[in-house]
Amino acid sequence: MLYLAYIDVRPVLYLGGLALVLLLGLLFSVVVLEGARKGRVAVAATAVWTALFTLFLTEYGPFVGQVAVIEHRLTWTKGAEVPGSTVVVELSFTDHPGHHLWEPSAELAAHLEALGESTVLGRFRVTRDYGRVRGYDLFEVAGLRGWASEGAAGGTRGDPTSSPWD
Repeated sequence: MLYLAYIDVRPVLYLGGLALVLLLGLLFSVVVLEGARKGRVAVAATAVWTALFTLFLTEYGPFVGQVAVIEHRLTWTKGAEVPGSTVVVELSFTDHPGHHLWEPSAELAAHLEALGESTVLGRFRVTRDYGRVRGYDLFEVAGLRGWASEGAAGGTRGDPTSSPWD
């Protein structure tokens, strides 16, 4: 089955838009400038379209890939230990009830147990595109950076009223 969501349509948009801009530029040259400077109008139209397209519709524009560091207070609990598996630490957002993260990491669990505090500070690296959250990365919990993890996950329970990423 073909998944259309995975097809990048930007090349088609660029070429289609370029053809339209060139056509409008040549029409402007013929009607307003009475046919003079067709080449200059075509070059200018191509340059303007390429600049606008690059600015607004590619990953090089100023609105894509904006990274910010956000801090949240988190409560933590250690999941049930199953012999032969990694301890799962469940982190819950105190200011945004219903939002949780699960980190399977014995190293993180040992660090949090050694602290002896039920509420800790978590630091997140949040990436946004055009103001919408693309992704987030928990990179520090209670001063610990770079723990070994076997694939973290995040999710919600119930119907949360607020989001930690707004």
